[in-house]
Amino acid sequence: MKRSNRLVILVGVLLAVLAFIAIVVFLNQGPGAPQQEVQATVLVAKEDIAIGQPVTPDMVQTKLVPPTGVSGTALTDPSQVGGRPAVVAVPAGAQVSKETFGEGLLVVNIPGQLKPGEKAVTLQLDRTTGADFLVKPGDVIDVVIAQDVQVLQPSSDSTAQNPRFEPVTGLSAARTVKTVLQNKRVLYVSQSRATQTAATPSPGAEQPAAAQPQLTDTVLIVFAGTDQDAELIKFAQRDAVEASGARLFSVTIRATQDTDNERTTGITIDRLVDDYGLPVPGIVEQVGGGKTKPGR
Repeated sequence: MKRSNRLVILVGVLLAVLAFIAIVVFLNQGPGAPQQEVQATVLVAKEDIAIGQPVTPDMVQTKLVPPTGVSGTALTDPSQVGGRPAVVAVPAGAQVSKETFGEGLLVVNIPGQLKPGEKAVTLQLDRTTGADFLVKPGDVIDVVIAQDVQVLQPSSDSTAQNPRFEPVTGLSAARTVKTVLQNKRVLYVSQSRATQTAATPSPGAEQPAAAQPQLTDTVLIVFAGTDQDAELIKFAQRDAVEASGARLFSVTIRATQDTDNERTTGITIDRLVDDYGLPVPGIVEQVGGGKTKPGR
């Protein structure tokens, strides 16, 4: 009888202990219990990353931070950097985000993308000359210019003391093309469809018809250059028509790690003839008799 009573008491104590443990666990899981904070995965730089430097997967690593500690639009895997050039400098230990490569920037920090001595230079292009809007921040471009040059020759009354010149008949606007800027880093690209109006004359009417709206695709590229580059761009755009036409310049896009500058000859009609075998029509005649091709 005593043994049975002891067994009942032992079972009762054991049940009481289990109940106490269950109550403690339940209370710890209640609404007021502290929850383990969720961590966010970001990429951080293992080393200092310079402006324009291609970022490869071995230059970054993942790190867990609180959600409030995420800077910009987070990248979560080293493969996402893909060797793209950084548009801003990133110190070692700082986060590498989409904004590092110019993606998703609501406010563009142009001064922060410039190296000492660089200036932001603006170039307006159209869909054709602007590589069909494929240029993006971080790309490196070369700039090609096309100009029509007035061809002159000494006039009949020209002397050594008083030289005079006159246009060459048929060569009043000789075309010349040259790559003038190379290895320029793109800071910002703005795409737009500008509405222009053009008056179209009606058949038999003295007054032109009402202006009709026309959509023109344009692209504005801001690149890192120098004051000399800005002077060149401004000089070529001699008037508002040329500046808005966006046809004077075109750009070529470089490979990511291409830093070599190519020495080019430029192209004129005589180079097309001499170097590329362009046939010259037989009607081209030199002033004063005899056939020739236009000179440089």
